[in-house]
Amino acid sequence: MGGLRAPERVRRVYILTMELAPFVRVGGLGEAVKQYAVGLAQRGYDVTVLMPSHGRHLDPHRGFDLYPLDFRACGERVGVDGRRYPYCLGAEMACYRGVKVVMFKGLDYSTGFVFDRWEVYEYAEEKASLLARAAVAFAERFGLPDLVHANDWTTALAGVALKDVAERRGLAVPLVFTVHLSWNYSFPWHYAEWSGLSDRPHPVWRVCCHKREYYSAVWDEGRGSVERFGLLEADLVTTVSYGYLEELLRKYGEWLREKACVVYNSTDWSADDVKEVAGVDAWRLVEEVMRLGAVGRIERGGALFLSVGRLVYQKGLDLAVRALDYAPSARLLILGTPSGERGYEEYLKGLVAERWGRAALSLARLPQKLYKALHYAARALVMPSRWEPFGISALEAMALGTPVIAAKTGGLPEIVDRYGILVEPEDARRLGEAMEAVATGRYKLPAREEIAKYVDGKFRLGHTVRMLEHCYEKARVFAFYRAVS
Repeated sequence: MGGLRAPERVRRVYILTMELAPFVRVGGLGEAVKQYAVGLAQRGYDVTVLMPSHGRHLDPHRGFDLYPLDFRACGERVGVDGRRYPYCLGAEMACYRGVKVVMFKGLDYSTGFVFDRWEVYEYAEEKASLLARAAVAFAERFGLPDLVHANDWTTALAGVALKDVAERRGLAVPLVFTVHLSWNYSFPWHYAEWSGLSDRPHPVWRVCCHKREYYSAVWDEGRGSVERFGLLEADLVTTVSYGYLEELLRKYGEWLREKACVVYNSTDWSADDVKEVAGVDAWRLVEEVMRLGAVGRIERGGALFLSVGRLVYQKGLDLAVRALDYAPSARLLILGTPSGERGYEEYLKGLVAERWGRAALSLARLPQKLYKALHYAARALVMPSRWEPFGISALEAMALGTPVIAAKTGGLPEIVDRYGILVEPEDARRLGEAMEAVATGRYKLPAREEIAKYVDGKFRLGHTVRMLEHCYEKARVFAFYRAVS
C-alpha cells in the first residue's frame, strides 16, 4: 500500500481555526466552526479544536470546564537572513459542549508579541505560522487524529504540516480544507519552511492519479498562494454553498470539482426566541437602540428595514443606504461591527447622516434579546453583499420568519430561494425598488410560518453534520487512494 495506511473510519478529529464562538468570533467563521465541532461531538466523535489564544485566557465562569494541559513547545526558526529565531509555546484547554478546545499562547516575549495579539487577524501570517508549529508539537505529544479539518488560509499550513507528520509515520490521515471566504495571500517558499514544513517528495492528487512531487514545487505552482497550496494538498476541499463552489472553480479551475464538497452552515435561532416581543412596537425597539448611541436618526413612519454585519466593503451596506433614495416608504437601521476598514466606515457614516430621519447606524453591542427582536420586528432584512459565500445573517432572520432582500451572489440565492427577493449586486436602484414594494405591500411575501419551516427543513445542525460526515467519508476515500499510490 505504498508504505502508507489510511484510517478505516473517522472518529477522532482535529479542527484547526482562528475563530471559535463563543471564545473568539469576528465573523461567520467562528460560528460555522462551532457548529462543526459541537455537531460532531453530539454524534459521538472525539473532537479537538486547535487555535491561537489571541491573548485570551479561558474563564471557567463562562460555562465550560478547564483541564490542565502538560504542553510546552520550544524551538528555533531560521529566517531569510540565515539567523535563528527562538519561539516558545504553551496552551490552555477547556471542554465546551463535549468539544476539547486547545488555545495556544506564547510563553516568551518574542513569541507572545504576535501570537497573543488581541486583534484576531493582526499579524495573521505570523499567527498562522506559529499555529503550524504548535499543531505539530501537539500531535507529537498527544497523538495524531483520524482526520484533520483546516478552515481558511490561516490554517492551511498547519493542516498540511499535520498531514506531513502522519505520512512520515506511515499514515494517510485525511486532510479536509474548508474555504469559508477566499483570500489571495502569497509568500515565498521560505514562509512554509518558517512554519516548520520540510521540502520532500510526497503524493499529490492530479486528477488522473497521485504523483510524487516536492512541497516547494507545489507551493511555487500557485506562486506562493497559501490558499491554493491548501487546495492542492488537501484530500478534500469543502465550501459553504454550491454558488460559492462555482466561484472557487472559476478562480482555480475545474480540476478541483472532483475532490470538492459542500457543507451548509446552520442556525439555532427560532421563533421561540422572540415570543415575548411578537407584539412589541418596532419603533420602541428602535428608540432603545438610539439611546445606546447611533449615527443618524430614524423617525417614526414608513416600514422598518434592518441590515447587519461587519463594516467592510464586501457587505455592501452603502448600497442599502443609497437604496433609500428609491424607497420613500422605507426606514433603515444598520447594526454594524467595526472591522478595521476605517475609510469605508467613515464613508458609510456620511451616507447615513445625509439621510437624517430615514437611516441610522449603530455600533453598540446590543443585548441578544434586543438584537433578535429587531430582526423579528423588521419588515425585511436587507443583505446587499458584493460577495457572500453563505450568508448566516440571512439564515438567522429567516429562522424567525423574517424575509430577506438580498444580492444575487454566492450562497445567498440558495438561502433566500423563493422566500424573499433577489436583486443583482451593486444595483442600489433595484434594491430600493424592492424595499419600496415590500414597504407598501405591492410585493406579497410568504407567511412567517412558511419561511421558518423552510429553514427547519434545510439549515439545522443535524443537516450540517450529515453533510459534513458525507464529506469526511469522501476525504477518507481520497486518503486511501493516496495511501495505495
